[in-house]
Parts: sequence; structure tokens; C-alpha cells
Amino acid sequence: GSRLQISTDQLIAGVHIDPAARPGQMARKLLRRSLSDLAAAGAQPWAVLWNVAAPYDKGLAWMKRLARAFVEEASLFGMSVVGGDLSNADQVVLSCTVIGLEGRVRTPGRGGARAGHRLLVTGRLGAAVSSGRHLLPEPRLTEGRLLAESYRASAMIDLSDGLSEDLQRMCAASACGAVVELSKLPLARCLRHQEDGWSSALGEGEDYELLVALRPAEAKRALVDPVLTGAGIHEIGRIVGFNGRRGDKRIVWTVDGENMDIRIAGWEHQWK
Repeated sequence: GSRLQISTDQLIAGVHIDPAARPGQMARKLLRRSLSDLAAAGAQPWAVLWNVAAPYDKGLAWMKRLARAFVEEASLFGMSVVGGDLSNADQVVLSCTVIGLEGRVRTPGRGGARAGHRLLVTGRLGAAVSSGRHLLPEPRLTEGRLLAESYRASAMIDLSDGLSEDLQRMCAASACGAVVELSKLPLARCLRHQEDGWSSALGEGEDYELLVALRPAEAKRALVDPVLTGAGIHEIGRIVGFNGRRGDKRIVWTVDGENMDIRIAGWEHQWK
């Protein structure tokens, strides 16, 4: 009787992870980055299918370590591994399809943000790759479900490609704009509130935190919710109208209320 949420993702050695990474690291990152999509839908993990393509010379011991890590990780999140496929390939290519159970309310999606809504984000942003944090991301499943069910999230997305890129996607889907106060960004501890730190938080990707738009009253309650404060939730800006005129910016970055022109290279999944 439950509605399902389904998402598929992949992990390619040399694109999404260093080819020298251990098989357990590959398996865990594959599943966790896929579960981050379920978190953004407020869904509860239920089952998963996965596919493995790898060079023959990886050997049986490597494959066993990969499989053991994936099954253990699925069990950790209460999921059954219900199928998959295996193939020979020139490089390691892993993929999985996660299936989740939707909660009491419909998934918020990305298209419900409206002018006046507040923008909140969980955790810390930036330096995920340089710190190694990207290898074991924490999918915000509990927080996503809470934001969807108790705070009626208007729109929600997980931050895999950087705040700048993923906020653009939310605003485009919602036909709106946003104003973000850079000094309010919860930066990784190794970063400082200056242009380099902001650029890392906005453009480097691999954070797998949640970005959510909430009505003002719900945002106020969410900011004192013990579960969400434990996940480091912060308000970083607000949704505004956007008329799409040429030259207008959909997203405005500010520092102490003053507009700031900041260079953001954008995240590319590519390990050399």
C-alpha cells in the first residue's frame, strides 16, 4: 500500500572515484550517494539492485570484498539486495537502483519553492574531496523524512554537484530566484569565510547534504528541532521572484547584505 520512490546512480572509476580506491570504498560510496537521492525525497530505504562491470584481472578476492561491503552497507540501512548483474569491462563501472517507501506526505520534489520561503541546508559544505569525506557520505535519511513530513518541505534536493549548481536546479524547477548570504554558509572546518572558502562550498560538490525550502514559520521551527540541529541545519537565504529578463541573475550572492560577484568554476566529476 506504500508509494515507491526509485532512483538510480552509478560510480565509475576515474570519474566518480579514484581508480586506486579500495573495493569497499567504492561499494560504500555507490550506495550512500544513491541513498542521498532518497533522503531528498523523504523516503525510507527498502530494497536495492546493483550491477558490477570490472576488468577480469581484478580477481575473485577483489570482487568478494566489493560484494561483502555492498551487502553489509545495505543491511546497515535496512535494505534488501534483491538482484543485479555482473559483466567484464575495461574499467570499474558500478551502478545501483535504490527503492524507497514514501512517507505520509508526497515527496516535495524540486518545484515547490515560492518567493518568501527560507533556504536551509544541513551539515557543512566544501572540501569534501580534499578531506576524503566524499568516500563515506552520510545520507540525511532521517532529516529528509522529518523535513518532508513534519515541516512540509516545499522543495528539497541533495547537494552532489555543489550548492551553486543544485540551487540553480531547484530555482529553475520552481520558476523562482534566490538570495544567499555567503557569511551564513556552514563551511567545512578547514575553510574560512573568504572567497576561496565560499567558492569551495558553492562549487566543489560531493557534499551530499540537503538543501530545503520551507515556509517562514516552518523554517523557524526547524531551526530549533533537536534532530535537525544535531545535523547542523542552518538558514542561508531566501527564495525570491524571478522574471527571467535578460541580464537578471537567478541567484544573488551577498555578504552582509551587499551583492558579491564571486567566480564559481562548477563541479566536474573527474579523477585523473
